[in-house]
Amino acid sequence: MTKLFEDGYGFIETPDGREFYFHRENLIYPEFDRLDIGTEVQFLEDAAGEGLQAKRVSAGKHHLPE
Repeated sequence: MTKLFEDGYGFIETPDGREFYFHRENLIYPEFDRLDIGTEVQFLEDAAGEGLQAKRVSAGKHHLPE
């Protein structure tokens, strides 16, 4: 995570410098209020009309339900 906003959205920067927008509705784990700047996450890339977006964002080691 590189930017988090109280309104429930933020931005993720990849190692190659691309920046992805995400909304709390696209967060799988943990809850938005438990995220911190610098948290490493995994996500699916989506190129939307407004730019790059992150979908199915998750942080930490956990088991995703099947």
